Amino acid sequence: MTRRETSRDYARPHRPRAVAALNRALELARARERFPLTTDALRASARARTGLQDFGDPRHAPALERLVASINDEARLHPLGHLIQRARLVDALCTRLRLEALWAAHSEIAATSLAAPIVIAGPQRTGTTKLHRLLSADPGARALRSWEALNPAPLPGEGRRGEHVRRRRARAAERALRILAPDFFAVHPVEADAPEEDVLLLDLSFMSQTPEAIMRVPSYASWLEGQDFTFAYEYLRRALQLLSWQRPGRRWVLKSPQHMEQLDALLAVFPEARIVQTHRDPRASTPSFCSMVAHGCGVFSDEVEPRELARHWLRKIRRMGLRAQETRAREPERFLDVAYEELVRAPMSVVARVYAFAGLPLTPGARAEIARADARNVAGRHGLHRYALEDFGLREEDIERELGFLRALAPAPAPAPEEPAPAPAAPDVPSGALGGPLRATIAGVRDALRRDDAPSIQPVPEDYSLEGRSILITGANSGLGLATARALARRGARLLLACRSGIPETAETLIAETGNPEIEMLRVDLADARSVHALCDELRRRASGERGALDVVILNAGLVPRRARAGAQGFEVMFSVHVLANQLLMRRLVEDGALRCAPAGRPRPRVVVVSSESHRSGARVAMARVGDYVEYGARDGMKQYATTKLELCALAAELARRGRDDAGAPWLEVHALCPGAVASNIARDAPAWVRPALGAVMRAFFRAPERAAEPVVALACSPELAGETGVYLHMLRRKAMDPRATDPAFGRALWERCDELLAPHGPAVQ
Repeated sequence: MTRRETSRDYARPHRPRAVAALNRALELARARERFPLTTDALRASARARTGLQDFGDPRHAPALERLVASINDEARLHPLGHLIQRARLVDALCTRLRLEALWAAHSEIAATSLAAPIVIAGPQRTGTTKLHRLLSADPGARALRSWEALNPAPLPGEGRRGEHVRRRRARAAERALRILAPDFFAVHPVEADAPEEDVLLLDLSFMSQTPEAIMRVPSYASWLEGQDFTFAYEYLRRALQLLSWQRPGRRWVLKSPQHMEQLDALLAVFPEARIVQTHRDPRASTPSFCSMVAHGCGVFSDEVEPRELARHWLRKIRRMGLRAQETRAREPERFLDVAYEELVRAPMSVVARVYAFAGLPLTPGARAEIARADARNVAGRHGLHRYALEDFGLREEDIERELGFLRALAPAPAPAPEEPAPAPAAPDVPSGALGGPLRATIAGVRDALRRDDAPSIQPVPEDYSLEGRSILITGANSGLGLATARALARRGARLLLACRSGIPETAETLIAETGNPEIEMLRVDLADARSVHALCDELRRRASGERGALDVVILNAGLVPRRARAGAQGFEVMFSVHVLANQLLMRRLVEDGALRCAPAGRPRPRVVVVSSESHRSGARVAMARVGDYVEYGARDGMKQYATTKLELCALAAELARRGRDDAGAPWLEVHALCPGAVASNIARDAPAWVRPALGAVMRAFFRAPERAAEPVVALACSPELAGETGVYLHMLRRKAMDPRATDPAFGRALWERCDELLAPHGPAVQ
């Protein structure tokens, strides 16, 4: 099957048959007359919907009036486009009403501090979106998400930090746009959970380039160029404070090409901002952007004139560049220049320069998450964007004459330094991973496409409180472990994060994101038995002191190295982490009394083991050979992975048997799971020729870590499982483990073999 290619027939926008039929019906029903576009009607609708009256700063009113007049007189919208734009304006007014009500009720919002933001402000189609999504992948960054841009204020029933209604509406809007304009996602993906331009917050003051990018509104655009934008940026700042009050973050990453035109106003309101300006040859970026605008206008109008919009935007981009040049001349130290070519060729090199420019540490955890984001967001994943200069009546000499000065500002791309591969997060390998990333990926797609995966256990509600409960998570500095920690922190749990890296940045980031201060980090190298003993010693001390014992332990950490290598005691590192470290933790947690003895009426302690469906394909285990060094490389590492996960499942089953009292009732609840196929960087170990295809498949079909964390959270704290032990989940579906894993003789023998292997490697000297 070939990928979708965007149409270049801009004057005749693609219109799905159902949408065309709906337009005809709306025309016959005189929808424009029944739902007039006037400022009075818009304000009345917003007040009726919210029951509120105060729209706040009246300086937005002239902009709204100009925009409404321009839409009515010039935009040439089809009936559905008219209704959509009317709804957008009503939604913006409703948001203003809700924001004013929140600011009045919570005076502390105005005191919310905003650290110096990083602002990405380059011409359109110069890599601003790519860089924004990379920087926003840092767990410590705070970016505006699409669902927040549509509704910055919580909706009724959500509470202060609620998101579910807003996310649901954003997903519905995304689906609607895919139906209305299937080509548009190949040009510029608009995804409900992805970072989005903060120009959409300037829309709330009706002072943004958004209308002229999606409609023909020349008189409004001309009027806008003569206005002082300071009050609109002040409103933007207040909106960011409210968003930080709901969901904190260490530092905002803002992005919009519009900022180039209004840098003076932006820096007046955000005096500590650091500006990153992206650069690309305007002969390439200009026709790409004109195509994007033409596709956007085609969503709402049947009358698109590509040559007219090209003339408009050629002049507009020149104005933006010249105004930015004036500000740069006054405050050059505020700017960092990034070449598009370098961003595409060596993204981590660019990211490192941005962090150095902003005076921020680029932690290993942030580097790993940014690398994963780069692997997910591959150009062309929604189709191929086709465009050409002649489509818009442009010649290279036209662009050179108007925009050639922009090329002079562009830096020479710096040579890309050798980037170390990010340390892999706990791998989440799909069922049937028999040998190598290719089979693992195919199995993951099969899992993703199953139709019999109705959950047999429900996700834990977001408002389920874990206050007063202490939870230890291994490998929580990235990937699935970090997503699990975030979900538990939001429910109020006290967290101990046992990791080798990301200390203390991971905890600081989670505290900022969730508002939960009870998050600590403990250092451990799970490939070193003495380091694991040291962690257990610390947990024992805490259990006997004021901090108390643990309620839940989540054994999440894991890895798939490129090739076999030895750990601290000479054992192969994947075997050390998956098998020896987890058996040692299980044994000492029980022996040391580090798990809380639950009195009657309180939940019993739980141990949750993150394993994989690949345990079913693990090789036959000869007990006398357990612990032998096994050589493997990128092609056959999954075989060893599957065997170690089989052994891990057997240890979990053995712990469940040992966690029963003399009457056979469980005092300790032990569960295991496979979270399903999770989008990760496992494809980087595949042969180079197949790596792009594997990465694209995983991005299309595999689960985000936040969703994959649902079964982990369920096993850790769901009251639905109270009194049970030995549950195994594949995603949220109960299954039986492979019979070898639940064989008592095998589990007991493996447990004792681990004791034998670990005996010479006792606790570290304290």
